[in-house]
Amino acid sequence: MKYLVLLCLVVAVSAQNAHLSAAQKERVAKFTIECMKETGVKKEVLAEAKKGNLSDDEGLKKFFLCFFKKADIISPNGQLNMDVALAKLPPGIDKASAAKILNQCKSKSGKDQAETAFNILKCYYSGTKQHIIFD
Repeated sequence: MKYLVLLCLVVAVSAQNAHLSAAQKERVAKFTIECMKETGVKKEVLAEAKKGNLSDDEGLKKFFLCFFKKADIISPNGQLNMDVALAKLPPGIDKASAAKILNQCKSKSGKDQAETAFNILKCYYSGTKQHIIFD
C-alpha cells in the first residue's frame, strides 16, 4: 500500500497533484482515526494541517509520528525509512524528485521522535512541488 509521505504529501498543495486510490484513502482514514484517538490531536488543528497550515502543536506532532509509524515510514526507533516512504507514493508522484527531497530532510531532528517526524514533514512539505489529493 502506498500512503506515505501521504500525510506529508497530503498536507501539501501545488500545481501538480496526485490522487490516492480508494484502498489508500481507506488506509489513511483508518490510521487517521486511530492516531487521533491515540494522540488527542484536536480536529481543528488536523483540519488546518490538511490545508497546509502546520502549527507548532504537540498533539499534531504526535499525530504525525503515530501515522508515520503505522505506515512504517518511521521506524520504531524514529528513523525515516526512505525505501518504504518512496514505495508508498501513488502514481503521478515523481519518485526521483521525492527521493532527493527526502534525502535532504531525513537528517532533520528534534527534542523527541514526534518533533523529529514533524520537522521531516515540514522540510518535505516546503521542498515538494507535487502533493497528494485525498478527495
